[in-house]
Amino acid sequence: MIPSRQLSAKPGDVWADLATEGAIVVTRDGHPFSIILPTSDETLIDDVQELVLSRARRAVSEIRRQAQRSSTARMSMKEIDAEIAAARRERKGRQSRG
Repeated sequence: MIPSRQLSAKPGDVWADLATEGAIVVTRDGHPFSIILPTSDETLIDDVQELVLSRARRAVSEIRRQAQRSSTARMSMKEIDAEIAAARRERKGRQSRG
């Protein structure tokens, strides 16, 4: 972990640490703010795709946790289909007005 000020004051030290550590957590006001990960020309696309997929998995997990805490997880397929149909009607109504 490094404070954000160290990144601007001594970037060379940060890059050296990154090479040995593999990842660095940047803090702001003592709290985690960002993660710096190494990449290269050869791995950039794969690295970005991994980050996007990781965030998507986290979002799905959170949606599932919220569903478990609410009554949503106990909905029947008939209720789910009714909700989808209502949302589609609402969207179609907005599109025809707009």
